[in-house]
Amino acid sequence: IFLFFKIDADEVKYYQDRPEVLEFVDVMYQKHGFAKDELIQLFSSANFQEKVVRIMDRQPEGVMNWTSYKSMMLTPERVSSGEMFIKSYMKDLRRAEDIYGVPAEIIASIIGIETRYGKVKGNIRVLDSLMTLSFDYPRRSSFFKRQLEEFLLLAKEENLEVSKVRGSIAGAMGYGQFMPDSYRDYAVDFDFDGKRDILESPVDAIGSVANFLSIKGKWEPHTQIAVKARLIGERPKLESAFKPYIKVSDLNDLGIKPISKLQSRLLVVPIELELNEGHEYWLGLKNYHSLSRYNRSKLYVMAVFEFSELLRKFF
Repeated sequence: IFLFFKIDADEVKYYQDRPEVLEFVDVMYQKHGFAKDELIQLFSSANFQEKVVRIMDRQPEGVMNWTSYKSMMLTPERVSSGEMFIKSYMKDLRRAEDIYGVPAEIIASIIGIETRYGKVKGNIRVLDSLMTLSFDYPRRSSFFKRQLEEFLLLAKEENLEVSKVRGSIAGAMGYGQFMPDSYRDYAVDFDFDGKRDILESPVDAIGSVANFLSIKGKWEPHTQIAVKARLIGERPKLESAFKPYIKVSDLNDLGIKPISKLQSRLLVVPIELELNEGHEYWLGLKNYHSLSRYNRSKLYVMAVFEFSELLRKFF
């Protein structure tokens, strides 16, 4: 059964009939040797997902303040699920920490924040999500065309059935919600069964999250993520940044001061979090930037950080 997508008020086309889709087919043939007829047949089964476009512009990180986001993410139920996950996979979490240098509680925190430990991995066909975003979401079409390309390569390499893989509205997959390029680049076979399966294997997901943060995030072992700060002047105008850029000794000029003692030459990134009433201030260090490589949202990074602090007691 084919679902139509409305191009304009008068014209309706299947995906496989659209010139930009056929151009993509040619690229996949020329670059990677994919059979054109097979790709056209595959794309003919792709369905436009209106809710994907609608929800993409309404992500929680973009519309919530810290009070609301924190209450949504750091629930007693999630903490309880985290405790159970840690008890079940303690050895694997510790092994990942030993190999990659990423704290076990950070790995557990990310998997918990992303999918509630596999309970909510997404139920939209990745093919549908990526086709919709590649060809009907102009704002980021180039990014998602690259992800569609990576997804098709991934399916061939890992022997995945393209039409059956499900994930998030953005095409992220598995326990750790890896995009296709991250799956190809950073997923590891951590349970030694001969395949990199972050879709169904929590052990592979543990190793893959740690590997991602180690390589792409350049995680620095035994280094803090963020420290609390307070205002010593008027509310400052802060840069929107994740990478530390200002010396602690220069924070006075911004009217911010760390609550705990830090080296004066240490680079930090000031963080302002909007509350229901007022604001909360932190100073991010190098590993704050590392976590942002997973998701470029200060709310997300701070949720992972604070959730990891709650999980620490279970190790």
